[in-house]
Amino acid sequence: MNTMLMKKLAPFIFGLFSLMVFSQSKTILSSEIRWKAYKTLKTESLSHFGTVNLKEGNLIFKGNDLAGGSFVMDMKTIDAADMNEDPKMKKMLENHLKSDDFFDTNKFPTASFQIKSVKKINSNGYNYQVAGPLTVKGISKNISFPVKVFQSNAVYTLTSAQFTFNRKNYGLKYNIFEDMLISNEVEINVTVKAQ
Repeated sequence: MNTMLMKKLAPFIFGLFSLMVFSQSKTILSSEIRWKAYKTLKTESLSHFGTVNLKEGNLIFKGNDLAGGSFVMDMKTIDAADMNEDPKMKKMLENHLKSDDFFDTNKFPTASFQIKSVKKINSNGYNYQVAGPLTVKGISKNISFPVKVFQSNAVYTLTSAQFTFNRKNYGLKYNIFEDMLISNEVEINVTVKAQ
């Protein structure tokens, strides 16, 4: 290989080597993803809440600093925990959420979020601002929210601030009359542990 070509390739090779040496992918050990949605009148008595399971994911670190990550959620596991006292209504609501009125889990069994950018912050106990595409029903929109990341022994814990997404941006719409009674904003809280 001639010297000129080596000089041109050197920065690329060094960058790739640095990425391989200094970036470490940590596998998700456990997770809790909580959701909450309201009727148009935003009161606790007119809300539903529950969880959805993480199918797979990772966090990427450079040294001890968060640098990226990805999460795939199993939308078939969406749970309406507020209805636990009424199993029949709980099942009806969960089936409704999985239907093509909302998440259409037969066609779109997963949703995902990728951390594409990370900015260090110091705000209300949160030390990073993460941003990237949230993909639901095949539709991707960029979102951003603060997270707190800390390490204990070899385990990293990431906890998000509560953030929201607009369901209509992802085609989560019901019939026009019922849809008018549902708030557009869905609240999300995420905690994951990785090693």
